[in-house]
Amino acid sequence: MNVNMGLDVGFGDVKIVTNIVDDEGRETIAHLKYPTAIAYAKDGIIGDLAEQEEYEFDGRTFVVGNTALQSQNVFATRGIEFLLTYSPLLAYKAMAGILQPASLRLPALLSAKKRLCLGIPLAHYGKRHELQRRFSAYNVSGDTVEFDHIEVRAQGQGILFDYMLDEHGSPLIERVNQNVLVLDIGFNTVDVLAVIEGRPNREWSGMLENAGICRICQDLKTYLQKELNFNLCEQVVKDALQKGRISLYGASRDLSTYIRKTTEAYSDWLSREVHSGWDAFIKRADRLIIAGGGAYYVHDLRRKYPERFVLVPDGSEYSNAWGFLKFALGAHPKADI
Repeated sequence: MNVNMGLDVGFGDVKIVTNIVDDEGRETIAHLKYPTAIAYAKDGIIGDLAEQEEYEFDGRTFVVGNTALQSQNVFATRGIEFLLTYSPLLAYKAMAGILQPASLRLPALLSAKKRLCLGIPLAHYGKRHELQRRFSAYNVSGDTVEFDHIEVRAQGQGILFDYMLDEHGSPLIERVNQNVLVLDIGFNTVDVLAVIEGRPNREWSGMLENAGICRICQDLKTYLQKELNFNLCEQVVKDALQKGRISLYGASRDLSTYIRKTTEAYSDWLSREVHSGWDAFIKRADRLIIAGGGAYYVHDLRRKYPERFVLVPDGSEYSNAWGFLKFALGAHPKADI
């Protein structure tokens, strides 16, 4: 069995896209997303009556994903040290969750030949070797995880690969030499990748810290504290943002009006930031690509440019993961940063 994986461990969500080819040559493409949420597993008074999925990692026991959202002490996820420490655990859960469409068991996947391509925030690209070492061989709940090949690329490059490569990982000739600006709008950061004639450009590329949809979540968090006396962690607020509602005393409370107001303000703010820093580049570019989970919240930014000029990939929150998968499949354009 051969498994190629594109992994996007974001500060808000983990996204994985896999290409699995079994021993009979049957191919399965599967994708999965879950919240980047981790908490220590704790014993409660009801003990075994409440079973939950727990993971042993680095000498501690954790709950991960949606289960962690129910914890009173969800870890803060915005720091690079969080990603460097816990990305292997988050990847393990993603691999375990991706198996059902391929009718596989985890031991079969762990023993398969595996190639992995994953991303790291643009401003922390210098730590890519440290992240690669963390993935070289590790143990979760008694399972040893090893990869035959690991590639770490900058966030935003996955979106570029998704645009430049076809589903088999081969270059699209009409796109490989274009000038492109990629806006990867994540939870914490907005990674801005400038590409000149198909090659990332150091001078024009950058990262806006604390500029992603965490800004919307902070406004929503303050609103919930003031109006509803809710003091929620950031990951739970993000869940409420995505659903557009929250449960209060057993009743569903609609948040769409406030969310629309604060997302419009965010879109206007980000539009001005992008115009201020990159307008000169955008005017000379062939395409502006807006992707990441935050692409759904920036309609004002998208309307500022001609419709044919702006590309928002379908399922834009998966664009990095799709691009990393295409890269892992073998066609490696010259895109070194």
